[in-house]
Amino acid sequence: MGFAYLLYLIFDINRYKNVIQKNKKIKEFHQERISEYYRKREEFGTNGSDAHTPESYRSIGIPPAPLIPVNHDYCFSQGRHSGSIYLKIGAAGFALGHLVHSVLLITLQIKYFTDEDINNQDCIDLSQLVLDVINPLYAFMQLYFIFKYSNIIILRGQGFAYFGFMHMIGSSLCFWISTIVRETILALTLYANSKYGNSTYANETSLNDVTEYNDISRIFDVSNLYDEHCQGSATIISIIENLSPYLYPFSVEFNIFIVATYFIIWTHIGSCNNNADNIETDSSLYEKNSLCKIPTASEENDFTSNMVVYADCHASNKGLFVGLILIVLLLGMLIIGFVFSSVDENYLEMGYLLNNCTKLFMHTVMLIAAVIAYNQTIKLDINEHPMSLLDDVLLFICLPAFVMETVLSMVATISLQNIVKTVDFAVMLVCTNASYILDLVRFVQVIIQTTLLVDGLRRCSNSRSLRRTKPGRELHMFLIIANVGMWLFNTFSYKSPDRLDARYEYYGKVLWSILGHISLPLIMFYRFHSSVCFADIWVTAYRPGSEH
Repeated sequence: MGFAYLLYLIFDINRYKNVIQKNKKIKEFHQERISEYYRKREEFGTNGSDAHTPESYRSIGIPPAPLIPVNHDYCFSQGRHSGSIYLKIGAAGFALGHLVHSVLLITLQIKYFTDEDINNQDCIDLSQLVLDVINPLYAFMQLYFIFKYSNIIILRGQGFAYFGFMHMIGSSLCFWISTIVRETILALTLYANSKYGNSTYANETSLNDVTEYNDISRIFDVSNLYDEHCQGSATIISIIENLSPYLYPFSVEFNIFIVATYFIIWTHIGSCNNNADNIETDSSLYEKNSLCKIPTASEENDFTSNMVVYADCHASNKGLFVGLILIVLLLGMLIIGFVFSSVDENYLEMGYLLNNCTKLFMHTVMLIAAVIAYNQTIKLDINEHPMSLLDDVLLFICLPAFVMETVLSMVATISLQNIVKTVDFAVMLVCTNASYILDLVRFVQVIIQTTLLVDGLRRCSNSRSLRRTKPGRELHMFLIIANVGMWLFNTFSYKSPDRLDARYEYYGKVLWSILGHISLPLIMFYRFHSSVCFADIWVTAYRPGSEH
């Protein structure tokens, strides 16, 4: 349904634009003929004092341009989110990761299908294989539509458009949930294979770990996920096991982004304001109110490229360069973490501690920056007509993931390590249990940053002094880059063994695998969307409210 409707929209919008472009060419040719006519009259001395108006054209027998009648089916908006190159780059990145993840899943299914040792009837779901093939094609079409027509306003078939986009919103939400469920089942299947089978790709799970999981996860039975007749190639399964944790969040984030974009289009269906004052009266021989007039003043709005990029970087240079330094440090920590993970088993714990200390440092810096930025941002004027409902919804959707992960992580850490009774609290926080204070600092940082974003999206600069001084703009630029850096770090940081994570020890492999697969994509999406909101504030909060 969604695939067919997107195809229809793409072809119909192109048809509409082609007709409008043909009318523009006809109109230009008609104007050239009129200019040539008056030039000859002046050249041969004929009275050329007549005004060049449609009435004068009719009086001398010049017919209007024979434009092609066309209904006013579509408009193209230039709103705050409709043409953002930042959002398009994010969509392309999410789609790329989603497509790579889809290719891996297809490879896994095909490998199962061609493996002679696997019972195809019991181990392979052909409907799932077909869905895995169609899904990346549908995702690629969605990406094309977003890049090309994310600013579309649909006026034709509005009832069907409401139904079609709401259907695609619901489908994307279902894909979001199904991705989490499938990845959780895949992770638990790999765990079941290592626990009940003799898998060669489960070297990280020791006998002691299995015993701990047996004791802690008694209420969860994963034995039914193990089937000795459905054991595929160890090489392929190892690739899936190592890469899927990095890639599946892209699929979730891509579907969240699609839902947000479709919601914007859905809310703008039928809301095109075609000002009759900006329309020529000689637009067609078949002049009717139902026909789309060829615009003059609004012509640029209809056909301006959706990929125009420009930026005013005044009062942003310090934040930009400090943010770039932070990105370099993060990339260095990522590389060191992977080096520790590949050198020797003895360095795994050091890499895990380094990972937590890096996150603690980042969240502390971002917390300080958010507090200072908030004190600067409140100096700006309040925008009486903000457009931030969608941003608010996307931010608040992610907050429960932070609350859940913070509370559950602290419960596990306190219960297992008895932190409350530790005497040397300061040394313990910094050296041995950075994850405990990390949970607290991250939660506080997210709450303050969300408050800053919700407030900043409702600010503007109506006075010249505010537009000149731009209070807080340096920090907004820094927070843009810092949130992108945190998204990169959360996405590509080394996934440490389960035995180093107290949450796996306390809740068990099964339960924390389920909870982790739910919370991680939302935490990562929050960082990306926060950077989008800060970029929006960086641009619009320092303009007059009338320009929003």
